[in-house]
Amino acid sequence: MPDARTKTTEQTISLGLALVVTLVLGWAGINWPNFGTANFALLLLVPVVIAASGGGRMAGLGLAVLAGAVFNFVALEPRLTFAIAKSGDLLTLGVYALVAFVTASVAARLAEAGERARQDAADSAIFSAMTQQLLAASTREQVLEVAAKALEASTQRGVSLVETIGDLRLSSSQDEAAARWALAHSEMAGRGLPLFSDASSVYVAAHAGRRALLARLEGSAPQLSRLAHARDMIDEAADALDRLELAARIEADTRRTESEAMRRAIFASIGHDLRTPMTTLRAGLESISYHDPEVINPIRADALRLERTLDNLLELARLQASDALPEVSSMDLTDTIDAAIGALPQAIRDRIEVTIAEDTPLIQSDPIMLHHIVLNLLENAGKYSPETTSIQVLAHPLDGGARLSVMDEGPGIGEDVADLFGLFKRGHHSDRAPGSGVGLSVVDSFARALGHRVSIANRTDKTGTIFAIDFSDRTKLA
Repeated sequence: MPDARTKTTEQTISLGLALVVTLVLGWAGINWPNFGTANFALLLLVPVVIAASGGGRMAGLGLAVLAGAVFNFVALEPRLTFAIAKSGDLLTLGVYALVAFVTASVAARLAEAGERARQDAADSAIFSAMTQQLLAASTREQVLEVAAKALEASTQRGVSLVETIGDLRLSSSQDEAAARWALAHSEMAGRGLPLFSDASSVYVAAHAGRRALLARLEGSAPQLSRLAHARDMIDEAADALDRLELAARIEADTRRTESEAMRRAIFASIGHDLRTPMTTLRAGLESISYHDPEVINPIRADALRLERTLDNLLELARLQASDALPEVSSMDLTDTIDAAIGALPQAIRDRIEVTIAEDTPLIQSDPIMLHHIVLNLLENAGKYSPETTSIQVLAHPLDGGARLSVMDEGPGIGEDVADLFGLFKRGHHSDRAPGSGVGLSVVDSFARALGHRVSIANRTDKTGTIFAIDFSDRTKLA
């Protein structure tokens, strides 16, 4: 696309050529007086067309005036003077002037239309090339570089393309104000525009895209058509940045999904492969008669804890691998609590105190999953509280549903409460009791799947922790 200097040179050449042609025709008219008035008038339209086509409307109109003077001087009587002897010649001169003016206007319009067509074609080529390069760009830096080069080629100005104003070196407060206003309103401002015209550059912000994108065009504002095209290019760059961000998210989600699938498969495999031999081992330990209980009882307890951990992992893997909703039914919390207590070691069972309000309603839940929830809460309370303290289990109505609470007299919870429900995460008191960090993760995952709400807090009456499960009578599985 020609720059301003090249265009000025072309206009000068066109105007000079038109003047030369006019002078040559005048010389010819002087030396060949019998050439014919009509023919001479038509020939004098040629420099008008040349001036208007290359120099614009004003140049064409100026040549039309000069050509009319030459026509009067050479072709009308008395010749070689600017006087007009006949009224008919005055009319002829008037008609010629009108034709010359119209010809200049039409030629200028055609030239402008042709110039716009050439600019549009060049802009389309630049835009198309930029679009192809943006599709191939794989980083933010590449997108900004490609778009900046395309803008420079289109506007014939130095361009800086950034996402934040901090990436620009602003020379004045006016420039900073123009840049901030353009970015805040997704508009344009700066030198040559109504807003912040005292700035040294033009600032254009993207309309499209979720990310902010700002271009600085050095110097004054180009034509509005150029600015509109520049805006389209900036919008395309903003869309390209959004595509990159979306592609990165999709890739991250894919990797996370694959990792999650692998983790579930590993859990399921571990649970499946170890559950049967673990059951056999426990059965064998239960059948062993050993004269020293202090030796055999810890072994049996460890085997029971290992079996329960494997059961938790297997159930958790099954929940995460299945898209089916849990099958809920009406249940009595009394039966659920009794079954969970019965599955615990005798040492923990002896410490549990159960209080169930008579008006506690039936709840809606999955029997197996709720069994794991209550069992893990009771076992967690037993592990993290002294053996001489009690574990209280309370059930009572709440907001049309019911609440089940498990209260211990352990050390309570600290600032790491957010990590307690994470898989393989253990609290800051984990060194006081054995465990793998699976139990509370099972509680949280199963409760979420069932639509129950689990909460944790420190006791206010004494040291200890309260785990509570809220069951709504409007439980809806998500």
